[in-house]
Amino acid sequence: MDERYVKPFTDSIAGIFSNFGFGEITTENIYKKDSFTCRYNLTTIIGLSGKIKGNIALSMPYETAKKIASNMMMGMEVPEIDEISVSALGEMTNMICGQAAVALSIQDLPIDITPPTIIHGDNMKAIISQVETIVVDISTSLGSIELNLGLEG
Repeated sequence: MDERYVKPFTDSIAGIFSNFGFGEITTENIYKKDSFTCRYNLTTIIGLSGKIKGNIALSMPYETAKKIASNMMMGMEVPEIDEISVSALGEMTNMICGQAAVALSIQDLPIDITPPTIIHGDNMKAIISQVETIVVDISTSLGSIELNLGLEG
């Protein structure tokens, strides 16, 4: 996978977090793995088609997800992951991928994105597909996020 696909997504995450007042993000580790697997118990996934094909996933622990959903809902307490918080997390992922799609189109890499899919459960390990994946571990003031990019193009 072309590593230049990573920056539009990390820049977009930083921009969205800044716009919502979530604070700064820090990229901690960037590495490759042989399959598109997500380690945390809540994962939002968006598919890409066009010059780049594949999937993008944001995986996070429930505590991080609840804090993000709460902030997106103007500070409303989110004691558990429910339909409304899942919708907020999906919308955040949609905004991130939408901004990254614009940045990629400027690089002459136009893409289309699918609506987000959210999967979650205790002790879950999502194995999405057997494709080389770049993983970016991101630290935020709201908790840890794992960005997975399983892309071909």
